[in-house]
Amino acid sequence: MFDDGLKVLYFSGYEWDNRWRRKQRLAYEFARQPAVSSLLYVEPPVQTSVLDLARGRFEPGHLGANRHAHRNALLGRARQVDDKVWALTGSEKTVPLTRLEPVRQWSALRRLNRALYVGGIRRALKHLPGDELVLWLSYPLQAWALDAFQQRVLACYDWTDDWAAFDVLPVEDPQELVDMNDCILRQADVVFAVSEELTRRASMVNPHTHRAPNATDAHMLQAAERNGPLAEELLELPRPIIGYIGQIADKMDYDLVDALTQARPEWSFVFVGNVWVNRQEQVAALAARPNVHFLGQCAYRELPTYLRGFDVCVLPHVRSALTRSMDPIKLYDYLASGKPIVSTGVAGVERFTDVVYVGNTPQEFMAALDRAVRENGALCERRLSYARQNTWPQRAAEMWKIVIGSVQNASR
Repeated sequence: MFDDGLKVLYFSGYEWDNRWRRKQRLAYEFARQPAVSSLLYVEPPVQTSVLDLARGRFEPGHLGANRHAHRNALLGRARQVDDKVWALTGSEKTVPLTRLEPVRQWSALRRLNRALYVGGIRRALKHLPGDELVLWLSYPLQAWALDAFQQRVLACYDWTDDWAAFDVLPVEDPQELVDMNDCILRQADVVFAVSEELTRRASMVNPHTHRAPNATDAHMLQAAERNGPLAEELLELPRPIIGYIGQIADKMDYDLVDALTQARPEWSFVFVGNVWVNRQEQVAALAARPNVHFLGQCAYRELPTYLRGFDVCVLPHVRSALTRSMDPIKLYDYLASGKPIVSTGVAGVERFTDVVYVGNTPQEFMAALDRAVRENGALCERRLSYARQNTWPQRAAEMWKIVIGSVQNASR
């Protein structure tokens, strides 16, 4: 259909080298589709100006103090990170903003910086192989790209969270985030929604909506199905070890964790993941207990060494508007471990209630933990079977089949 194949412009909310989440995994798998000639993975932009570059003074971010990387961001230079995949950071503040507030609010200056940012992306796209453009969005703040890249064959939106329900937002008014999200839902040719709740809501706006749950990595399955090393931090801990992997963020039910760790002081409660700034005080209070261990973030490839060492995997998320719309990736990674799983009744769990113990109150969760600790492995194979049915290559292939069908329809 397209002699030179498709070119995918993939806007993500995470840098390529970060722990591989849904954004990176789908981009990686899409690039392996025969119809795709290239994929430009757009990382979160930095706020680096030419003046910052000259002074060698950079704001904290995923580029660190790497002057070469910041120069490439200002110039809109992409770097090849995998077969058929290029990553681009870009800067949204190429022209320096002064300390004078009236100048900071000058809309013309903001428009200029956006134009420079978009220009860098366009130059990068121009040098990549491929014919027609597929635009892929994954966050409400990317709504502007619908107008900036109108020469496309298809626009897709991957809706993964009820963004306005987070405690910390990138805008002052949550309604602004809702409006941008609705704008993308209305204009996208195809919408993928991660959960049943988001699918229902998106379908009311866009009839071309499809459910696309999360998945796990074959690497996790391979690690779970063979003996291997354990994370050193777990070797000397008293058992049972109750483990959690993921962001220590707004979704966590800290009151529940508090009750659980007090109820079983002889057990070890381990949390592997980055602690959000707005939750550090709560984490510090929990970490003061000798049976609670926050180990920080680890490399994605090292996660199996922790999962192997857990006796029970837990998902102690608060039940809220945010978690009613979610589909936790960690649940699929837990399934790939084959280990017993205990969760609150959040969205996503309903698909696997035959292999997941559910408890909502501290008493219910504790009773579920007791049952999980006593489990003799009878449900292990069933969990692994679920994981094998929900891998990222499979999920991406399902989604890409819808994308390519829509491309074909659009080109007729």
